[in-house]
Amino acid sequence: MKNVSENSTDLLADHTLFVFSPTPNDRSFQLQMEQLAARRHALREHDVEVAEVFEDRRGLMGENELAPDRCDGLRRQFHVPNGRFCVMLVGKNAHIRMVADSCVSCEEVIMRVEHDPQLADAAFE
Repeated sequence: MKNVSENSTDLLADHTLFVFSPTPNDRSFQLQMEQLAARRHALREHDVEVAEVFEDRRGLMGENELAPDRCDGLRRQFHVPNGRFCVMLVGKNAHIRMVADSCVSCEEVIMRVEHDPQLADAAFE
């Protein structure tokens, strides 16, 4: 398992689905991850990486470990306060495509990715 550094952006897929949670024991986090587990292959087919971001502990970005200070940095970067559960779909250029304070379906994520005008523009370059 690789450790993702503070400035590492080369590991980001075209889209990253950040799941911010106070702890892995948070009920909303557990429900969201159960929903995503069944469709993880569909997310990968759409080049969506899932990142689990916690407070005061290591997280994950795909198979890569996020150090606690990197998790804190992501919370600050995307203005997610401690104690808040939040799901955020972010493009590789840090463009926020979706924010939700409750669980989201894989279908919603895929719809947002498929209708990303920046990806469509890139296909014609």
